[in-house]
Amino acid sequence: MKVLVLTADANTLVYHRGDLIRDFAAQGCEVVTAAAEDYPHVREFVGSLGGRHRAIRMARSKINPLKDLVTMGDMWRLFRSEKPDALFAYTIKSVVYGCVIARLAGIRRVYALLPGLGFTFVKPVTWKQKIVSFISKALHRLALKRADVIFMQNQDDVKLFTDMSMLPAGVPVHVTAGSGVNMDEYGHAPLEDDENIADGRVRFVLVSRLLISKGVRVFAEAARRVKQLHPNVEFHLVGPFDPNPNRVDESEVGQWVAEGTLVHHGMVKDVATLLKSMHIFVLPTWYREGVPHATLEALATGRPVITTDSVGARECVRLTAEGEAQREDGEMLMQGENGFLCQPQNVAAVECAMEWYIDHPDQIAVQGRASRQLAAEVFDVRLVNEIILKAMCLRDDPLREKSLRRETPLSLAA
Repeated sequence: MKVLVLTADANTLVYHRGDLIRDFAAQGCEVVTAAAEDYPHVREFVGSLGGRHRAIRMARSKINPLKDLVTMGDMWRLFRSEKPDALFAYTIKSVVYGCVIARLAGIRRVYALLPGLGFTFVKPVTWKQKIVSFISKALHRLALKRADVIFMQNQDDVKLFTDMSMLPAGVPVHVTAGSGVNMDEYGHAPLEDDENIADGRVRFVLVSRLLISKGVRVFAEAARRVKQLHPNVEFHLVGPFDPNPNRVDESEVGQWVAEGTLVHHGMVKDVATLLKSMHIFVLPTWYREGVPHATLEALATGRPVITTDSVGARECVRLTAEGEAQREDGEMLMQGENGFLCQPQNVAAVECAMEWYIDHPDQIAVQGRASRQLAAEVFDVRLVNEIILKAMCLRDDPLREKSLRRETPLSLAA
């Protein structure tokens, strides 16, 4: 069986879906990947599994009718030349164009994964946003009707699509806990004996594309306030600048660095090692996430998490009974077993969560262990991939490794 994996961002083929591609190959599939870039490390990775990588022209973050026609033409030629038995498409353009063109090209099985809805399904404000939103929803409806199976990454997105009548009748929908995290690659690094915590040199880190809606400015402002009271505390920003209109400018980050608020590391390939040198992970996002992959990596390494009570992000903190009551009361900060949820776009809430860890250093290691447990129980990539393999009828022995692969409560068929 030949499986063609289609996405907009080639890097995700290695860093987000590498384990799934390995599993495809382990089930005897011939794998072809396609994305907008032809990076050597991607070609090498796919080639090591006996597959091939092909580049097509596709812009990730902009809608341009002429350029998108070129993208669709490239997809058509790709599908006709490769003649795969199945298409596995993820990211918006790969799904909305790929599913339709795959059917026209005669591909027998089409699988669509929506890893996050981003800005498209946020309530539009301007006329331009309303037009883009209308077109995008129409394209999603058209594309998803061509899918044999739909995968989504959180229950909020399923509810939204159900309420909007976006999910076609008779097409199974499975919810995976994000894209999963490799628990071996992102091994647990306990914090019990960390001398920096004992000396008050607590390190907070945000790992993300540098987008406003990912909470980068909120993180920086909270860091500025905390730094004034606790000069030994460190704040680290990890991630590349992004062409998205919602980006944070280089000059702004440069100002934060110059004033001593934070350290900017840029793009880091070995995120696991970096996370193990940090103490608390922060992502104050209000972007409509699937489940943020960097947060899963932080959970696996055993780092407490400060994030928001927003779609996708809230999955990564298991609230205590007190935290649930705080949510019911509409408080800005909600206590979790492994971190805090904050109201989105609330700098004061993030600041308070940071202050709590500085005032309760003994709880950092305790909550870090709770994060690792949550990752093992819910977000282990083996659990996520098992849902996908079974839905694609690729699990040749359903009893194999049963002790390692269990059904997650986030899985459903509708």
